[in-house]
Amino acid sequence: MTFWTTWRTRLRGVLPRFSMAFWVLMGGMLLSSAGTSMVWPFLALYVSGRLDVPLALVGWLITLQAVAGVVGTLLAGPLVDFVGRKLAMLVSLVGMAVGYVGLSYATTWNQFAVFMGLGGLFAPAFRIGGDAMVADLVPPALRERAYSILRVATNLGIAAGPAVGGWLLVRSYRWAFYAAAASLLLYGVIVLFLVRETRPEVTEDAASGGVRESFAAMLRDKRLWAFLVPTLCTWMAVGMMWIYLGVHMRDGYGLAEDRYRWLVTTNALMVAGLQYFVTLFMERFSLRVSLVAGALLYTVAVGGVMWAHTFWQFWGLMVVMTLGEILVAPAASTWVANLAPPHLRGRYMAVLSFLWALGAGIVAPLGGWLNDQNVMLPWLVGAALAALGALLFALQRPPQPAPSTPA
Repeated sequence: MTFWTTWRTRLRGVLPRFSMAFWVLMGGMLLSSAGTSMVWPFLALYVSGRLDVPLALVGWLITLQAVAGVVGTLLAGPLVDFVGRKLAMLVSLVGMAVGYVGLSYATTWNQFAVFMGLGGLFAPAFRIGGDAMVADLVPPALRERAYSILRVATNLGIAAGPAVGGWLLVRSYRWAFYAAAASLLLYGVIVLFLVRETRPEVTEDAASGGVRESFAAMLRDKRLWAFLVPTLCTWMAVGMMWIYLGVHMRDGYGLAEDRYRWLVTTNALMVAGLQYFVTLFMERFSLRVSLVAGALLYTVAVGGVMWAHTFWQFWGLMVVMTLGEILVAPAASTWVANLAPPHLRGRYMAVLSFLWALGAGIVAPLGGWLNDQNVMLPWLVGAALAALGALLFALQRPPQPAPSTPA
């Protein structure tokens, strides 16, 4: 009895008592990420293998998806703030499921464009609603831990998804897409019946301002935009790795899809196993330290692709990049959540989500074009972007967090 009491006390010291709504949200993230990660790490490989077109045209498909994501992000921010986190997430999950089913039947460039665009349009509200809900439920001092826990859950799913998805895709692409759609719909059921709305009450002054004034307030927030520039630089570097590393390994060194999937699984397992404990350790430092250190690790990982030529070398670079991700991702979410006024959290988190879509939209055609010129150019440019991000992060001043408003 003493043994269990001791360990329960220690666990409470490490793992805060979050609300049940938070843990339900975490479980849904685990479920949906396991399903969708059967497909998305292999999307460039799938499309390039299904369509007999140059790699640059495949890149434009990913850009189209990113542009749709930009539009979806612009719509999702106000949607999350005005109609609530729950409804926005439900619409997003159903729309994404339809997109995955459509991709399973796509055979032409135009068909891929339609369904990849649909997925890009609906995806942002799912992520933004969840991030805003976490900021609603969790006090500022514990937000970085909360975002870390969600990343652990997401990456536990991602660890399982590619291992199964790589096996399924070799045998039946359609079943992998069906599994992704089913996981999203099941998460929708969880949100519908087990998650309650957490949107804070909007004050009369905030409500009277409307959408135009809300976006104007963000545009005037110089601290937000100063932070977004280095974030975009680093995420462009990471996007280069996720979009083109599998193709680079396959076309340059004959390492097939079933080898690349283990890099994705390694990334997910590392995040799942290390994220929370690294976050606890980094709490003794400022968010800025995490951001700078992570961006420098991105620089090493992306630049190192120029010298790698074996599976284990590529695997080692994925390990380095994942360590950077573990440092940067929760710190960036926490930084933006701390900057945001409560009634604008959806829109502030939407801007952060927008950066990922924008980065992918820029990198997809740029990386394809650079690769067509010289196969090493994408990695040189990506490393330079990550290094610039590290420099600009070092110049940031951490924000004072806004209070939470738990439901």
